[in-house]
Amino acid sequence: MTEPSRAGHEDEMSHVDAVPLTAQATAIAQVSEPGSARQGQAAFRAMYDGHVDFVWRNLRRLGVGETDVDDKTQEVFVIAHRRFASFEERGHGPRAWLFQIVLRVASDARRHRRRHPIDPDGGIAQDRESIAPPQADALDRREQLHLLDRALATIEVGRRAVLLLHEIEEMTAPEIAEVMGIPLNTVYSRLRVARGELEDAVEELRAGEGQ
Repeated sequence: MTEPSRAGHEDEMSHVDAVPLTAQATAIAQVSEPGSARQGQAAFRAMYDGHVDFVWRNLRRLGVGETDVDDKTQEVFVIAHRRFASFEERGHGPRAWLFQIVLRVASDARRHRRRHPIDPDGGIAQDRESIAPPQADALDRREQLHLLDRALATIEVGRRAVLLLHEIEEMTAPEIAEVMGIPLNTVYSRLRVARGELEDAVEELRAGEGQ
């Protein structure tokens, strides 16, 4: 299977046109202390601006429902703001640190959704959007992304996270090992298995749709 481009994912999975979370980031970062605290606020806001789409789309890919993903994005940055003083740059930028928070928030959200289902289908129906007919190429890209999302949802979340970080977020295997706190060989093993599972899931979904 040919992966859609990273830019395509950012366009499709961006929250920007849905909810103005930038205003929420400003509220999160408000502090009253002068001097270094103001510098910290500016640094946090820069991190938010640079990585809010990264957080949003990975929450979505890790199973957070469309109706909850904006709230969970805010939750990730609330936690990040609370822990910001402990953030240390280790050569990977803040993505690795933020993804650790994303994993925990997404896990809690999935657990809550299993315990308190909104719909009998687990919310799948409410995640399907009714869209106006765009140009043919845009519609085809959207359908391909939707197919990819459905295929990803069939993969166990630990393997899915490795696949997302490597194939979509373009992290190296050593970076992924550090982010997820697992051995490097485990990263390679999960990645190999997840690639096979993704290909099988895509083929099965296409066959089911008569494509």
